[in-house]
Amino acid sequence: MKKTIAIIFGGFSEERVISEKSAAVVQKHLSPSKYQCYLVDIDKDHWSVVHQNELLPIDKNDFTFDLEGNKVKFDAVFNAIHGTPGEDGKIQGYFDVLGIPYNNCGVLASALTFNKAACNRYLSPSGVLVAESFLARIGEPIDAESIVDRVGLPCFVKPVEEGSSIGVSKVKDKSQLVKAIHKAQSVGVDALVERFLDGVEVSCGCIMLNGNIQAIGVTEIVPANEFFDFDSKYNNTETQEITPARIDEDANDRVMLLTEEIYHWLHAKGMIRADYMICGDDIYLIEVNTTPGLSEASIIPQQAIHFGMSLEEFFDNELNVLF
Repeated sequence: MKKTIAIIFGGFSEERVISEKSAAVVQKHLSPSKYQCYLVDIDKDHWSVVHQNELLPIDKNDFTFDLEGNKVKFDAVFNAIHGTPGEDGKIQGYFDVLGIPYNNCGVLASALTFNKAACNRYLSPSGVLVAESFLARIGEPIDAESIVDRVGLPCFVKPVEEGSSIGVSKVKDKSQLVKAIHKAQSVGVDALVERFLDGVEVSCGCIMLNGNIQAIGVTEIVPANEFFDFDSKYNNTETQEITPARIDEDANDRVMLLTEEIYHWLHAKGMIRADYMICGDDIYLIEVNTTPGLSEASIIPQQAIHFGMSLEEFFDNELNVLF
């Protein structure tokens, strides 16, 4: 019997448009012989099933909907929401209460990794290298002089809880710092100021495969712009995402192993993607994504294909572990 799957997308952040593309790819590649899939739009104002050009309201009491007089229940959820509430643990808690399984990380791992500063503090004692940083909290005075003394110039300023490089600035002069912090804080969260790392940027995907934690590939990122910002990620065709990365075998193996260790330390589930900067012999963690982009041009799908999995096999693996 087919399993009824909700592919949730949308969310409450600027990443909504990316989420919609991810969900469409998941729906395209999940086997229709095994799954009855419905796209479910999660928005602040409505939760709706997108069905034959109609929006059918979700009953939030039990996450069901009415289809031609019949109540449809979901066997599982495939989460394709980037940003809140799909990547920060909020919607995971909702599904936990209802007892509906979902493919990605649980509440704790999702909330922890969504907050970049908290994730760095959690992983650092295990030997994970992270850039020197300063957390600029909303409402607190900004001492640009002391921040620059700590992290140096240039530096990056980013919202502590946001994805797709939204609100990120590269600051080259101390006079730009306060403005950059306010820009990052404008999305409603604290700002993280980090030391600039000069090296090779790479990204590594990791999944659970046949009961084992498995890194699936390392991708080198060569942004079209000065750094891997929103435009470089989604708009500029000159950005290069090279799989496998053009790094030596030892560095590749170390990135793969570190990603598997991070997956274990976080008690992760489903797929994650960890981003790094390789500086000489050192590998610095940039961030961990628990709901990475899933368009056919995105990094994780590229790595899955390089690993030898079709996208149908890759997405099916995400759900297989739930049943």
